[in-house]
Amino acid sequence: MIFIRGIISFRKALLLTIVVAGLLIVFHMSIITGILFFDFAPVDYLWGGRMDTSAQLLNFEWLSLLISVLFFVLLLIKAGRINIAVLKKVAHMFVWLFFILFLFNTIGNLIATTNFEKFFALVTGLLTFLLLRIAIEKEPGKDVT
Repeated sequence: MIFIRGIISFRKALLLTIVVAGLLIVFHMSIITGILFFDFAPVDYLWGGRMDTSAQLLNFEWLSLLISVLFFVLLLIKAGRINIAVLKKVAHMFVWLFFILFLFNTIGNLIATTNFEKFFALVTGLLTFLLLRIAIEKEPGKDVT
């Protein structure tokens, strides 16, 4: 694990992950907006092309948005931007859980039926690497200011 510390600093990994998490929130919000206001539901391109209706896609996108917001808040706790002592250790544990989630998500994206989903394997793979770097940091809740 020491070699990972030499590749990217904790601070840079955390800041880059916060930016990507923010972009994921915008991505999911744009899909929800497209479904609700423009009757546009790209069911063939998202969730591995396994959604049959826009209602199914909307439900999964609401869940994705909720998880993305939780992920973003977790990162803010790790960055010391939300400073609640009891949440620091919980956030550290959740970083490991999100690492595992993104690891499996990367595998899922690689075996997806659409090239659009396969492209996201790059994003989830990057997040997997960055989350591992954040998770191995010894000081949970380290301030990155």
